[in-house]
Amino acid sequence: MPFLRKSINQLIKAGSDFIVLPCNTLHLLLPQLRKEFNIEFIDLIEQTAKEISNNYEGVGIIGSTKTRNGKLYDSAVENTSLIYPFLEEQEELSKIILRILAKESTDKDLIFLDKVIESLIGRGAEKVVLACTDLGNVLKEDPRLIDSTEILIEKIKQKSI
Repeated sequence: MPFLRKSINQLIKAGSDFIVLPCNTLHLLLPQLRKEFNIEFIDLIEQTAKEISNNYEGVGIIGSTKTRNGKLYDSAVENTSLIYPFLEEQEELSKIILRILAKESTDKDLIFLDKVIESLIGRGAEKVVLACTDLGNVLKEDPRLIDSTEILIEKIKQKSI
């Protein structure tokens, strides 16, 4: 957290109009950061939740275990059922995310991710949210997916106009 605080202070001193945390899991810290800093934060979870709540009855959520256990989407989404991977799948998802970060992901990881996505759709998800920005680095342009990073980028573009 000290490095994050230091970075936010540097951005404020540089004249930033708002702050973006381009990581779903980091949003666990957002309530505390909003209390500490007098600047607008664009909330990735909130923006993605609006997209979900306005358009879908059920979505799957794949992301880090901390995002899942922190119930970031559960508290933000309205009128939409959230479907999470089974616990065994979640454990492997966490390992895959770490491999993606280390640039060591494999084709086997992509096959596993595809099976998880299909499982979530088979359990009632209309779409599956990439609730980890790192997953978007390996899963691209798939019509079954909603990329939280892309939603954030669109919000930033609107804000910057």
